Amino acid sequence: MKKQSKLAVTLLVGLPLVMMTSCGGDDPVVEEAIEEVVEEVIEENTTYYQIPSPDEMFGFIKESGLEFNGELLNDIANSDSYTDPKMQALNFGVYSADLAYTAAYQEFNESTKYFATIQKMSEPLGLNGAFDKSLIERAQANLDNADSLVAITNTSYFAIINYLENNEQGDRLGLIASAGWLETVYVTANTIDYSKDKDAVERLADQKLTLDNLLDYLAKYESDASVAEVMAWLKDLESVFATLSDTEDESGSGLSLKKKDSGKMVLGGGSSISISEEQFNAIKEKVNEIRNNIVKTKV
Repeated sequence: MKKQSKLAVTLLVGLPLVMMTSCGGDDPVVEEAIEEVVEEVIEENTTYYQIPSPDEMFGFIKESGLEFNGELLNDIANSDSYTDPKMQALNFGVYSADLAYTAAYQEFNESTKYFATIQKMSEPLGLNGAFDKSLIERAQANLDNADSLVAITNTSYFAIINYLENNEQGDRLGLIASAGWLETVYVTANTIDYSKDKDAVERLADQKLTLDNLLDYLAKYESDASVAEVMAWLKDLESVFATLSDTEDESGSGLSLKKKDSGKMVLGGGSSISISEEQFNAIKEKVNEIRNNIVKTKV
């Protein structure tokens, strides 16, 4: 992606938080200002894609009261078993998400291990250039500082994105981002109690739009066999998400990011995605299936 697209990525990742903290729900002046900013980005960038960052979801589920479950992490002992370039890229994404999960929950001992693992895995992937000396030193010095560790985790994630974009490796970025997003959804789905965690269930349902956006990005590189295979997995998941229905917010309050037929993301009226327990279980089952395809150590 071009530099302008990177700015759109950063804006879109932070936009929901901006709206919650600044809009007050029904301030037309603020809403109009935000919409103008988004439209300006859209005008400057014919096509752009939101690359999801794991820390936002994990911060949300922690604040929602969901407990940390270390059994959901991909064991770092598996890392040496991934020798195929596709599996290395995918599990680099998985471990990056696991690092964000441990950081969000202040599991410092685990964070140390997972940071070291993704740093080690970056070498065969040619990503060691994304881990400059200052970033590594900051991580090592702040592994017992929750706020700093989350910030460093986020910095390293976007450093990888920028490195791959600048080196025109969008296909590899697609694999890493897909696996990172899927791991985030996997951990969330397997932590949620449908009958008790309403907000988290709704946040999971919202991933329907993120998945559509991710598939749009991958479509640029589907001539690559590895990307095509991952797209096939995610399209199976998309078909499950497709059973969820969107409901417009007729009250007229609030704003949400919506996807137009052109594929662009735009600001629109508030909406929600409804999800039944049966649909939740179907999504969880498909996510678990795909995740097992990624982390398995034997073919």
